[in-house]
Amino acid sequence: MKRRPKKNNLMVDINITPFTDVVLVLLIIFIVATPFIYQNKISINLPKANQEKNLEKPRKIIVSITENGEVYIDNKKYLLSIDYNIIKAKILSSVGNGENANVIINADKNCKYDYVMTIISAAKELNIHRIMLGAEAKK
Repeated sequence: MKRRPKKNNLMVDINITPFTDVVLVLLIIFIVATPFIYQNKISINLPKANQEKNLEKPRKIIVSITENGEVYIDNKKYLLSIDYNIIKAKILSSVGNGENANVIINADKNCKYDYVMTIISAAKELNIHRIMLGAEAKK
């Protein structure tokens, strides 16, 4: 039995698939990184302004409303139906009125819409226009 000599078949074609993958990954990295590089290169000479030393810090008060209509301000309990004027006075004494006054309303998700609107109305009567509603972030 005669053996045939083995032919060494050399691979003539170059497999460029891995090379293409690497090039595409590098291209994506450069596309994503380029805006960050040029964003820091922009130099702007800002104009000078007089600095006010007595800038008012924003004043805020947190009003918590339970499902039953109980209002808590500074850990003191008020009934919304009875103590409306006291609640207004407490908000006014805590933050005053004007541009820097903030009212944050933390209401139970099952409380009546009317309770929240009553606190918003009280703040509007005191000329407080920054009224925020508290919420928890979804997980």
